[in-house]
Amino acid sequence: MAVFEHQEVLANRLVLRTSEDPSSPVLKAFYAGYDRAFVLPDEREDLDGFIDCLQLNQTLPSLFARRHSEQVLTVEDSEGTLLGGANFLATGMTAAGGPPVSLALNYVFVEAAARGQGFARVLIGAAQRMALLALTGATDGPEPAVFIEQNDPLALSDAEYAADTQHAGIDQIDRLAVWARLGARLVDFPYVQPALSPDQQPDDGLIYAALRYPEAAIPAAWFHDHLQSFFGVSVRKGAPLEGDPVCTAQLAALAERREPVALVPVEAAIAALKADRRQGAGQNFRQFAIRLCA
Repeated sequence: MAVFEHQEVLANRLVLRTSEDPSSPVLKAFYAGYDRAFVLPDEREDLDGFIDCLQLNQTLPSLFARRHSEQVLTVEDSEGTLLGGANFLATGMTAAGGPPVSLALNYVFVEAAARGQGFARVLIGAAQRMALLALTGATDGPEPAVFIEQNDPLALSDAEYAADTQHAGIDQIDRLAVWARLGARLVDFPYVQPALSPDQQPDDGLIYAALRYPEAAIPAAWFHDHLQSFFGVSVRKGAPLEGDPVCTAQLAALAERREPVALVPVEAAIAALKADRRQGAGQNFRQFAIRLCA
């Protein structure tokens, strides 16, 4: 199977590059920016982890009877200066009820000097188009569903909150507000990120959100398959899911579930926390947002 790679010139002479190939220079450029952007230890993937994921495009392109494409993507200006990048897993979905392609936007960053200029939207749109192109050969299909992990500001310790805020140059709650403007709604499911490697721990301090999902809720079977692919490729790097109880517990809960998984607006919760963060004491962000929407 040929390795998917693509380059094109976007508006304003921006240059988009993306690749499934672990030996591609796109990975080197992406990782340099990623390494500057992400600091919390259990959320970070090391370079070998990215290489392992990208190698699965050749060694295990179909998992759970679904086609996958793990990619790294960069956007540069016309002079070759890195503006931002993304790593994502595109999955060709077979379950009914949701879009035909799902996209786990594992990491996305905009370089500090380029922030505030709308590049996050550029990166998300580029990832969606490259997901379609890799899986279908065209970019004019139905918009892929996009899912992201975000820090839960109520779960971070004061030290973690301060460290990540200082490093990212944006407050944790303000960051949630940025994603809300991009169409993020919270997935009403007790999501836990499984450990990314044997040396790391599961992370229960994250929010799982959907961007501009077309309905008010996600079919449980469809969401099960999305998470199964994400866990199998981007998290477990092809290792059996049965070896990780955090993976299997979440997938079992979704397999047994009959009602769809609701999507919860976050604007009211963000406004309340901006007014007084202590309002959320003793809760996680998902609980807090649901209570304010009741």
